[in-house]
Amino acid sequence: MSANQMKLLWSLTAAALLVMLLYLGNHLQSLMEVDENSTPGCVIDQGQCQVTLDSGQTLNIHLSPWPVLALQPSNFTIRAQGIRLNSAKMALTGKNMYMGIHQYAFNPTDKRNELAVTGTISVCTERVMHWRGRIDLDTNQGPKQVWFDFDVLQH
Repeated sequence: MSANQMKLLWSLTAAALLVMLLYLGNHLQSLMEVDENSTPGCVIDQGQCQVTLDSGQTLNIHLSPWPVLALQPSNFTIRAQGIRLNSAKMALTGKNMYMGIHQYAFNPTDKRNELAVTGTISVCTERVMHWRGRIDLDTNQGPKQVWFDFDVLQH
């Protein structure tokens, strides 16, 4: 193979990788999108918020310690009222800037109808970063999905 052919091959390879990375980034970001008009959610203030599900049951989301600091472990807890939680998975990502997707599976706690997980938010590029969480619930009434927004401070 000549030198010109090798340069062309490397150029085509680099272009294909660039296209693949752009597609993958857009695809991963679309995985975290939720329709706020049809999916219940809340904004965490002072470490907690409450979501009312479409069937009238409530879900309390607690985040500690508050405020959340980047690169520090945070405890995410969900408590349900009026509905039984079988399991839950959570995905976190930057709300206004793609920061990767952090995925966690909740575990049962000693309290009834409560699930919890500990996770760490990656380093932030701004002093305050807005994050969105999406929780996929497995309940006795079938699958449910909720979202929550929260801020992470760079320390």
